Amino acid sequence: MVYADASRPALVDGFTRKTFTAMVEGAGEQAVGQGLMDEASWAAGIKDLYRAAEGDGTFCYTFFKAVGLR
Repeated sequence: MVYADASRPALVDGFTRKTFTAMVEGAGEQAVGQGLMDEASWAAGIKDLYRAAEGDGTFCYTFFKAVGLR
């Protein structure tokens, strides 16, 4: 799990902004281009991710791994 708020500025910058938000932003053209969501909704979501990195914002993410059998 990753938790970042103003008490952890290195995580806010390094993970919330430069890792997670950058990774999601990078998929925008493909997601909108394939019709998975409209451009305005995509832009609003990215704006919200950056908002979570502001001084009063909070970002929490849980990594998980799954294995499937067929």
